Amino acid sequence: MYRIENFEVEIKELNRKRIVRVYLPNDYDKNLNKHYKVMYMHDGHNLFYKETSAYGGIWDIQSAMNKSEANGNDGVIVVGIDCNSENIEGRLNEYSPWVNNNLKELTPGMGIYNAGGEGKLYGEFYVNSLIPFIDNKYRTLKTKENTFIAGSSMGGFISLYIGYKYPEVFSVIGAFSTAIWFSKENLMKFIKENYKKGLRVYLDSGTKETSDESVIAFNDIYVDDTKELESLLLNLGQDKKDIKVVIEEGANHSEDSWRRRFPEFLEWVLKE
Repeated sequence: MYRIENFEVEIKELNRKRIVRVYLPNDYDKNLNKHYKVMYMHDGHNLFYKETSAYGGIWDIQSAMNKSEANGNDGVIVVGIDCNSENIEGRLNEYSPWVNNNLKELTPGMGIYNAGGEGKLYGEFYVNSLIPFIDNKYRTLKTKENTFIAGSSMGGFISLYIGYKYPEVFSVIGAFSTAIWFSKENLMKFIKENYKKGLRVYLDSGTKETSDESVIAFNDIYVDDTKELESLLLNLGQDKKDIKVVIEEGANHSEDSWRRRFPEFLEWVLKE
């Protein structure tokens, strides 16, 4: 039977603490000589439990993993890190290395003027603190080929940044409904300057996405930005087999949408 362990860690790089939630596969306690691939995910509070979810919906990672394992795939350890939930700016601060000073115009309904800027330190926490801690605590496969990073919205944004910042650590980036708009010019420029062939990249979007109900254009922004990032990667030399793009008709910006698409992403990750 799978287990989900919850514990607190210190993010020394940002002088704060955070809950980490770790899914351990069904056979983790049966075969003590077996080591596992690891998927690191953001917004950990939305992955497993409705009780901790910010909006009541969850990815239901454990069900997807159970089905995958039942179909004969090796289990994967999933490490979910809660976001900074002190206020809306807190999450945005950690999930972008760049400050956006134009939020009042881009997302007037959000009620904030600027956010971002802590993503570089957050990425350093991942690579220098969290991953070594997980490798020491659990039976992980420690090579980059067995280490993945994924998230949605701003979690997809920071996954792309961290993945391309540390291509020696990760082999797969899962970017669901990525809020590329938050700092599009900076993110695209960063990926272009730090592109490394070999990283496998999953991108997706629904056609009814929004980050602010008062901005009708968001429906097109998410889809168009996702397709533009796909084009950039292909132009940079990305092998077609190493990129997967899903546009889901009618899907909105929610855990329900990401729960539906996660199993397909997982199958793609594990097929090699």
